Amino acid sequence: MVKLGLKLTGQLPFTEVFLHAMVRDAHGRKMSKSLGNVIDPVDVIKGVSLEDLHLQLENSNLDPREIERARKGQKEDYPDGIPECGTDALRFALCAYTAQGRDINLDVLRVQGYRHFCNKLWNATKFALGGLGPDFKPNVKPELIGSETLEDRWILSRLSYAEKTANEGFKNYDFPSATTAIYNFWLYELCDVYLEYLKPILQGENKEAINTARNTLYTCLENGLILLSPFMPYVTEELFQRLPRRTEDSPPSICVTPYPEELPWRDANLEDELNLVQTIVKSIRSIRQEYNLTRAKPEVYVVFSEQSLAGAVSKYAETACTLSSSERIHVVCEEKPPRGCAVATVSDKCEVHVVLKGLVDVAKEITKLEGKKDKLNGQLTKLNEAMGIADYATKVPENVQQQNSEKLKQLETELGKIEKAIASFKLAE
Repeated sequence: MVKLGLKLTGQLPFTEVFLHAMVRDAHGRKMSKSLGNVIDPVDVIKGVSLEDLHLQLENSNLDPREIERARKGQKEDYPDGIPECGTDALRFALCAYTAQGRDINLDVLRVQGYRHFCNKLWNATKFALGGLGPDFKPNVKPELIGSETLEDRWILSRLSYAEKTANEGFKNYDFPSATTAIYNFWLYELCDVYLEYLKPILQGENKEAINTARNTLYTCLENGLILLSPFMPYVTEELFQRLPRRTEDSPPSICVTPYPEELPWRDANLEDELNLVQTIVKSIRSIRQEYNLTRAKPEVYVVFSEQSLAGAVSKYAETACTLSSSERIHVVCEEKPPRGCAVATVSDKCEVHVVLKGLVDVAKEITKLEGKKDKLNGQLTKLNEAMGIADYATKVPENVQQQNSEKLKQLETELGKIEKAIASFKLAE
């Protein structure tokens, strides 16, 4: 690379070389042909069957006894062979593993997980391009228009955080922090939250809101792909070429586009508010799943003990409604919700009450909860008996005592929730 770079450009292609730690197998063992745990990067990129892995051993110079041992190791580690993961997924995985001073225990399943991330990235960008429309022309500069919603500003704040973390990661050779920040931005913030929030906006008739949302979305796509490009150069280049350009003289390729620096949209207070909203949404989704409310849209009461928190969250009630597939969300302070609710505790100052009356069989749910209560009481009794033996404090190891104390507290908390739910259902009968 050095010779070719000097010959073609007269410049060195790089001035520093990063030496990573040893790459081991998923169990932390050094790769060895006789163990059958050697991972060929080409096999991870293109995929290979178990039979072909066995054939590779036959063409090696191993002793027949070592071949049999290696075949056994391959069958244990790769019973279905190695799935096709692609270059980008392998590259991203190796960078995500690269913590300084630690060996890399390479698990092919984790690489496959990043292949799924590539699929998610592709589908999300495809959906976003559909939301932008064929005639969309982005603003010349990635600046705030002035009509951004709180949600628009939030996703731009998270983009700024990902950019700052990525640049610091490159500077400090801390590649795992960079990959984690970019991965979380794409998967958990842009895809799981912002794109879901945008669906009713883009399908609405408010042209100003649509234009603002499209420009915000474009800024996230453009910068998000550039941030990811050093780790996944191929898929990001393909998707980048599908984006409309801000100006005619914009860089023709992602590999010659300047890396984002010092994006100015970070707002930590706004992020804290949205984090609380997302926790509330997760609680509602959990209750919906527990009671199999796949199609029904329940009414929800979010009860706070402090007016300031209620005021902060009430601004996002419509967004929380969209993300949790609820009929309506009431944000109240120290008010009693209606009877017949499933309850989830978000924090010591916030509870979520999902109205189940009319959506589930109350008598059946009470019976189910009574069964759970009896089971938990049995576990609690056994644990109390174990902790009540003579010389428990001196004979039982300290770590076991701590585990038992934590389990006791957890059981008591779960029992309290169930008893509260039963009382609420009985009032609704």
